[in-house]
Amino acid sequence: MKTRSLTQFYQDIPKLDLHYHLLGGVKLSTMQALANKYQVPLSEEDAKSYYRQYQTPGAKRKGGIEALTFLYQIMRETVDYQTVVLEVAEAAKVSGLRYIETFWNPSDSAIAYDILHPALVEAADLAYQTFGVIIRYIPSINRETSPEIAVAMIEEVIQHPHPYVLGVGIDYKEQNAPVESFWKTYRIAELNGLKKTAHCSEFGLHWRNVETGIELIGCDRIDHGYSIVDNPELMHKYALSGVPFTVIPSNTYFLMQWPDHSEWQQKQPIRQMAKAGLNIIPCTDDWYIHDTDSANCYRVMVEELGFDLDAIRQMIENSIDAAWVSEQQKVTWKKEWLAEFDHLRAQLIEEPTIEASLYTPYQRLSK
Repeated sequence: MKTRSLTQFYQDIPKLDLHYHLLGGVKLSTMQALANKYQVPLSEEDAKSYYRQYQTPGAKRKGGIEALTFLYQIMRETVDYQTVVLEVAEAAKVSGLRYIETFWNPSDSAIAYDILHPALVEAADLAYQTFGVIIRYIPSINRETSPEIAVAMIEEVIQHPHPYVLGVGIDYKEQNAPVESFWKTYRIAELNGLKKTAHCSEFGLHWRNVETGIELIGCDRIDHGYSIVDNPELMHKYALSGVPFTVIPSNTYFLMQWPDHSEWQQKQPIRQMAKAGLNIIPCTDDWYIHDTDSANCYRVMVEELGFDLDAIRQMIENSIDAAWVSEQQKVTWKKEWLAEFDHLRAQLIEEPTIEASLYTPYQRLSK
């Protein structure tokens, strides 16, 4: 008997998130508790200004980067980070999220890496024991600091290797800090067996940033990368090569660029990327800051961006392929999780109805 609603389906299907900022998973109440713990002035209005759920027209509004910057200032003990990791895992379980690769910025933390890193490992173990959610770490460059600070960060990381630390990323404002400025950090990471990813072409910036990330830095994945749609020839090349792009349906830049929802639906570049056959992977970015979760991420892909469930299945397979885990683990997850997806789909009361004008066909050019 078919009894499962689409809402239940989005929640229950096994999911991976390869683009999750750890501090984007800090709840409003946790931010307030941390500020209170360290007696940092924070009004309710200021706290809510960081969170999309509470932002209203004309009211004070701050962005995700500002939120992360503030949170690093008020997370001063290892237990603060451990609390966040466990809260992330608890929410992930509710949303059907099984595996997370999370970014964090060691150079922004007030705690030395050799002290904080073991605490994060301990928290990941406890998260799995308690909630069954796997959390792994990607120490990341704050590109608003200097290349020298980034090099010092990665040298600290490689002095304390651990299987839970998978690679290096780069985030924060890209406008004045292209990825090539940090080539030395990436080179050191690569020479020490770490994977590489980079936030590129996120804020309407030129597609050459994606090209640089792939061709010069040798990134294994690209985070965002939306401006690739402005170069169809290059987009086709990367569709054929299969380089993974982690994409964010809740991305603030495009929601602000097209405040009219129907215009946003039509112009959101994820749709163009999909139609070109790129290897795209839906992710949440900043969970509470964006007022989203993993189930909602996939709901938006279907109900607001026009992907059918065949496409969603392909995207989950994409995320397994792009995860920085062993090939044997990928084989196991594909066998078990895709079978689980098919089983849950067979229980649906009905498949989603997608208007023809919104439907986004998706088929990978390379597999």
